[in-house]
Amino acid sequence: MQSLIEYQLYHNTVILFVSDHGELLGDHNFLAKSLAYEGSAKIPFILSDPGDLLGIKKGTTCDKVVELRDIMPTLLDAAEIKIPETVEGKSVIPLAKEKDTYWREYLHGEHTYGDLSHHFIVNGKEKYIWYSQTGEEQYFNLEEDPKELNNLINDERNKEKITFLRKKLIKELEEREEGYSDGTKLIVGCKPKAILNSIFN
Repeated sequence: MQSLIEYQLYHNTVILFVSDHGELLGDHNFLAKSLAYEGSAKIPFILSDPGDLLGIKKGTTCDKVVELRDIMPTLLDAAEIKIPETVEGKSVIPLAKEKDTYWREYLHGEHTYGDLSHHFIVNGKEKYIWYSQTGEEQYFNLEEDPKELNNLINDERNKEKITFLRKKLIKELEEREEGYSDGTKLIVGCKPKAILNSIFN
């Protein structure tokens, strides 16, 4: 940034600050990026526009769920370059301007980690985690419990929300070759694959 200022390019530059994952650092007695908890999965996604090139109000924040796939389309959008139709992410610029009529409802994530291999659905306000090898489930209200200390999976008051998120995961995994889902339920014990056969077909 100092060099951009020195070469008088700072006000003609858009900066996007992100990281690829957190490190947990002892959260839930784990380290690195191994699990779906916020200490690993939640990362910064900060768009800086010192020259007001994008017309976004300074200090704008958003409670929608964004992901790393949004980096490229955001930067292409900032450079006024067409975003290829094959790109799965979306530019956050219309979102920041409150002009995006549709944004993703949730994110599906997964990690292979032995008996703790898991899939999760998160929408920024709540998170459902399913451990594919044991069948254990967790549900966290991220607004009331940002450190995910209270697993509410057996709380009857959240049954409808949990069922909704579980159904989203069932749908996400329905066509997966590992056999995690038959379209109606989650199937425990299917061996995770680091590389899917479909990649080679």
